[in-house]
Amino acid sequence: MNIHEYQAKKIFKQFGIRVPDGLIAYTPNEAKASAQKISETGPWVVKAQIQAGSRHIGKFSDKRAGKKGGIRLSKTINEVYENADEMLENLLVTNHTGAKGRLVSRVYVEEFIKTVQKIYFGLVVDWVSASVMLLITPITENNEDDIVKLATQNPESILKINLGLQKEITAAQIKEISQFLHTSADVKELKSFLNKMLKIFYHYDATMLEINPAGIGKDGTIWALDAKITFDANALYRHTDILKLSDEAEIDEREQTASKYGFQYKELESGIGIIVNGDGLALNIIAEANKQGMNTACFLNLKGGVDRDKIAASIKLMMTNPKVDGIFINILGGFLRCNLIADGIISVANDLGLNIPLVARFEGTNKKEATDILQNSGLSLLLAEDTNAGLEMLKHAIEEDL
Repeated sequence: MNIHEYQAKKIFKQFGIRVPDGLIAYTPNEAKASAQKISETGPWVVKAQIQAGSRHIGKFSDKRAGKKGGIRLSKTINEVYENADEMLENLLVTNHTGAKGRLVSRVYVEEFIKTVQKIYFGLVVDWVSASVMLLITPITENNEDDIVKLATQNPESILKINLGLQKEITAAQIKEISQFLHTSADVKELKSFLNKMLKIFYHYDATMLEINPAGIGKDGTIWALDAKITFDANALYRHTDILKLSDEAEIDEREQTASKYGFQYKELESGIGIIVNGDGLALNIIAEANKQGMNTACFLNLKGGVDRDKIAASIKLMMTNPKVDGIFINILGGFLRCNLIADGIISVANDLGLNIPLVARFEGTNKKEATDILQNSGLSLLLAEDTNAGLEMLKHAIEEDL
């Protein structure tokens, strides 16, 4: 489950992370009044509140909004009003919303914080290694558009630290991070900031916590200029306060279906659909696919404790998505048995048929059984021994299918 930026920042503030002063507004007049409460002189930042990335480079469908994106610096009170008026009740289209965009029903008005450096910080669950991964990269004009794009096109620019299940950042890790970033941030401040992120992550059973960007002030202080938290839906019974923050209007129909079965589903552009069991695995496959000239339409992250019918439902999501021209299933079987995936594929094929190319690669629990099931099924699918070979096979199959 996701929440809005302003809701995540409220949580950040409760845990001691420094955030700009801000207020939510549902009308242009409310935005103007909010700006006046925050600062007498400004400047201010007006931010469209939709649960999607790349808001700042997004485009509004209504021409009255002009060519500016969903995050705008406003130097006067009148500009705050005008920007809010152009954004509200307008569709914002970004790299993450798809062509239909998302309706902006509220804006967040906050004080402008001047910084000398911007950094991406992220915490994600790596389901394959059952650990928490810390992702860090400096933000520049060349890479500020999209962290997913950066991860696929220039993965070496991101520092990845496997934290295991540790609850605090070590001194050695802080040293590694500081050297990587060449940052002016105070070392104690950096350690405190990251430990507060970890505390929130564990306290709320998050699967992802992202600050894109964090800003470093002249005095070495660190500000969370943006905030995103994704919560494990299976743990929400422990966090009824978070459950109340859900915005049903923000949930895509396919995401709703995936969530119902306990899966994580993410729409990207158009191209191949990826089914994996691990966020880290998904990013690696997206990067490899990009190297081979293939874009990713969406990816779905399975978890343990699923059955054949749920897996079949996940594959059906891909098969019925018009943006998907081929499917790559890459499962590293642990708790999730490979033969269940094979049974799910056959179930969907019997129901819908295989109308697009599909390549499967299995490794781990019941790999041989899964391979035998598919080889004896008579289905026109392909089996691969490793990721790169599987992607090459899928690329050729898609080209032949055109």
